[in-house]
Amino acid sequence: MFVESKKLENKAKADRIAAEELIAMLVDSDINGSATVQAGDMRVTVKRGMGYKADVEGLRTLDCDVPLKETPPIPAGYEFDQKRYEILCESDELLANRLAEFVEAKPKKTSVTVKLA
Repeated sequence: MFVESKKLENKAKADRIAAEELIAMLVDSDINGSATVQAGDMRVTVKRGMGYKADVEGLRTLDCDVPLKETPPIPAGYEFDQKRYEILCESDELLANRLAEFVEAKPKKTSVTVKLA
């Protein structure tokens, strides 16, 4: 009984994930943002985002002027600031290319939420 229940649970999970992927393809949003649409009696929200893995020590070796006025200062330390990185990439293509050597970006899992009215 347990094994059969586990198989059913795994199948239901796979079906849900497949349905979420189909829904996500139908709802357009920014790569770092969300969109909500009304679908009959349901409200569907799709959220997308990027995840970053940064070589902070490698970034510290770069000798370049970084404009800091776009975002408020962060506390002292050596941590990767995702928001500042995204702003710099949008505002300075040359700098973005230099930083990209030390930053790996990949999409996070898309979140799909369905609420019944």
